[in-house]
Amino acid sequence: MKLFDAVRSWFTPLPIPYVPRYGRGIHALPNPQERELFDEASEAFVRGDILGGYEYFLSSLLHEGHHDALPHLSVERDEDQIRFRLYQGSAIIHGIITSESLEAYADVALLDKLHVAIKRRFLERNFQLTYARFSQNNGVIRLSIRLDNATITPQKIFFPLREIALNADFEKEFIASEFDESILLEYDHILKLDSERASHLHSVMRQWIGETKQSLIGLLSNDNSGMVSFSYLALLLQIDYLLMPRKKLAKNINEKINGYFLDDEKMTEDKNAELENYLNELETMDIDAFATQFYKAAYTFSPYEHALHDEIASFIDESLNKVRWYKNNRSHYVISVIYRYIALYVLYNYGLHPSLRALMHLHVEIYSSDFFKAEGEIPLYDSKTRTFDRHRIAMRVASAIEPYAERYKALRNFADDLNYDDLDHFSQSFYLQIKNLDYTEV
Repeated sequence: MKLFDAVRSWFTPLPIPYVPRYGRGIHALPNPQERELFDEASEAFVRGDILGGYEYFLSSLLHEGHHDALPHLSVERDEDQIRFRLYQGSAIIHGIITSESLEAYADVALLDKLHVAIKRRFLERNFQLTYARFSQNNGVIRLSIRLDNATITPQKIFFPLREIALNADFEKEFIASEFDESILLEYDHILKLDSERASHLHSVMRQWIGETKQSLIGLLSNDNSGMVSFSYLALLLQIDYLLMPRKKLAKNINEKINGYFLDDEKMTEDKNAELENYLNELETMDIDAFATQFYKAAYTFSPYEHALHDEIASFIDESLNKVRWYKNNRSHYVISVIYRYIALYVLYNYGLHPSLRALMHLHVEIYSSDFFKAEGEIPLYDSKTRTFDRHRIAMRVASAIEPYAERYKALRNFADDLNYDDLDHFSQSFYLQIKNLDYTEV
C-alpha cells in the first residue's frame, strides 16, 4: 500500500494551499522557508556577516503568493548598508541597516495638529512598549526602534520589528477612527473601496442584520437569552470576517464582541440589549459614513499570537457541549447558529496555522454560500437544494492538509469522513475531525 501511495505521488502533484482573502492580517502564506532562512541568518551573524544575515532575515518575511496590489516589503542593498520599506496596513516602516545597527521608524502624524489627549496617549504608550518608542522629530510624531548589532540574532530583530509595525498601524487606525485622518502621515498608500463595492457591502450588511432579526422573532425572552447571544455574536463576527471593516467600525465591533465576554456583573439580557442596539446603529448607518470605514492594504506581520491546537480543540469541545445541551432541550434553532459561530470565533480570536485557517474558512464559506456566490465563487453548498459540492469540498480539505503532511506526519486528510446529510451533520463531523488534527512535528 505504501508503495502504491509513493508511485501515485510521483504523478499527482500536491494540491496548492488555499489562502483565504478574508479576515484580519495576512492574505498570503508565510514564507515556507522561514525556519531555514532564520538558520541561515543566525549562521551569517555568527560569521560576522551582519548585512548578509539581515538579507536572510528580511527574505524570511516575504510572503508566498501574496495578492496585494502593493508589495508588502521592498529591500535595497549596497556595499555598506541595506534599506527596506515594510508595509503594515495603514503604516509604513522605513529601515536602514549598517554593520553597527538597525534603525527603523514609522511616521504617524503631525504634532501640531494632534489633540492633547493623543499626545498624552503616546507618552503613556511608551511605558507599555518593550522595544519601540514614540518621539517628536521635526514636528512629526514618530515610532522608532534602534538595535545594536553587536549580539544580534534573528529573534532579536523579529520581535522589535513586529512591535513597531503592529503598533504604528494600531495608533494610526485609532486616530483615523476617533479624529481627523488628514493629520496622519504616509497614509496615501491605502486603497479605498470604490462606491459600487461599498454600496454592495452596505446592502449585504443590512440584509444580514434584517435576516438575523427575523430569525429571532418569538425568541426575545429571558428563557432564550443564550440563543439570542449566539445569533448576535455570530452576526458581528461574520461582518468583521467577511466584510473586513477598518477604523471606527472595526474598533466598535471589536469592543462589542470583547465586551460581551467581560467577567462583569451585567446580566446576559443586558448584554444582548447592548448588542441589539449596536446592530440597530449599523442597520441605519448611511452609505457615505459606511464607505469611509473600508480600505485595502498590505500586511507583513500577523496581529495574532500563534495558538496551540489544544486551545482550539478545547474551545471546540466546549462549544459542541453547548450544542448537545440545546439538542437535549429541543432548542434546534440555535444549533446551526452555534456551528456557524465556532469557525468565525476561532478565526477572530486565535492565531492559526495556515492549514487550520483554510479549514475554518471552508466552514464559513459553506454556511455563507450565497455571499460567496455573489462574490463570483463557485458555491460549496446550495442553500436552495440543500446539497453540498462534495468534490470541491474534498479538494479544499486536501489543499489545507496535504501540503503540510510532510512536516506534520500525523496530519490526515479527513474529507472521506465528513457527513453530508445536512448542514448540522456536516458541522458536527467537521469539528470532530478538526479537534483531532495532529500538528505535532516529527
